[in-house]
Amino acid sequence: MTLLLAFTVPAAEPVRFGLHLSAPWSFYNDTKELDGIEYQLVSRIFSRAGFKVEYELHSYSRLLKQFSDKKLDCASPVAVPVAGASYTLPYLPFEDVVISLASSSAEISSLQQLAGKRIVAYQQALQVLGAEFRAAVANANYLELADRALQLELLFSNRVDLVIGERRVLHYLANKTAPQLTLQTHHLFTEKNYPAACWDPALRDVFNRGLELLQLSGELSDILQQYNHQAAIGTE
Repeated sequence: MTLLLAFTVPAAEPVRFGLHLSAPWSFYNDTKELDGIEYQLVSRIFSRAGFKVEYELHSYSRLLKQFSDKKLDCASPVAVPVAGASYTLPYLPFEDVVISLASSSAEISSLQQLAGKRIVAYQQALQVLGAEFRAAVANANYLELADRALQLELLFSNRVDLVIGERRVLHYLANKTAPQLTLQTHHLFTEKNYPAACWDPALRDVFNRGLELLQLSGELSDILQQYNHQAAIGTE
């Protein structure tokens, strides 16, 4: 604790920390309390450093806007460049995947096979997934939506062919909303570790030191594994 607090003295005002509203990373549970992998990690880091934190959960575009406008002190994850921000060490392992109904027998083993498909993805996916992905979906019926549950509803009702999103998020929601359906997961993208970002470099340093302590204690690995199950997802 002494080493952690050596970076900075906790401010009198709470840290305004924005998280992406996306189960199982950060969400409100059935008792309306904050929960999730990311929330557990961030809250342990700052509470153990003696900081008070006010959390806000937003859609991803809204999260980036609030942070860019400096209405938040920190935000996570921040997968795009924000001028002047101080980035933490990458700590959230995200793997974007393509999900289809197993009954469709979709053959998706390359980005090129996305052409001509009806696709829904998360906000900012075109920026996050890069130029090759943008070229691949240029000839697709492509849509981005903030609501992950709505994305899956479109798939379940055959109004889209494919959903693109983070593996844990899609698996968690599919298990929760339609466990009777058999889905297929297509792995086209490399897993990436994303950081948080803060405007104050001192807060970034507190975060990094707290993250290091969670790694050393094994808590980081334990928390990441909580929602790593693949039940009811079908063919991988």
